[in-house]
Amino acid sequence: MSIRIQRSQATVKALHSRLQHAYQRDDVRLVRRTTVLLDLLVHHMPVEVLCEQWGLSPACIYGWRQAFLLRGMDSLVYRHGGGRRPKLTAKQKKRLVELIEAGPLVVGCETACWTSVLIRVLIWREFGVLYNRHYVCPLLHNLGFSFQKARFVSEHLDAAKRLAWLEDTWPAL
Repeated sequence: MSIRIQRSQATVKALHSRLQHAYQRDDVRLVRRTTVLLDLLVHHMPVEVLCEQWGLSPACIYGWRQAFLLRGMDSLVYRHGGGRRPKLTAKQKKRLVELIEAGPLVVGCETACWTSVLIRVLIWREFGVLYNRHYVCPLLHNLGFSFQKARFVSEHLDAAKRLAWLEDTWPAL
């Protein structure tokens, strides 16, 4: 048995209005959720099609529909999901990206290569926020940077043998 839910014209207009506001605020999650609800409740698209189109689970879509039917437009608000607030604001993170891309010499460091400790000092100096040096690498990853860990080489090994191994043996493997 299939139940067909029809919304009033005022509700449809309110949904379209909420969608426009979400576009203007660049709120991707709310755009997706509102569009799915419009397709589901107004255009009567099957849940399976919406799941495939949006990459969502049926439980997610059914949950959104149930929340909308119970709370109406109040269900289309995302709240903070818990957890600690970020120490750096979005503007500060953007400024940090600019500073990192400028390079360590430009910001007053004596070396030409960034390290997690140098970035930690940079954040402290520029924004007054102290991060643990072990968290700097995940922070860089979240900002779109990649990081490399140092490769340690034993000094007691013969440099010529090490070079021969790197050039001959390693490529063969």
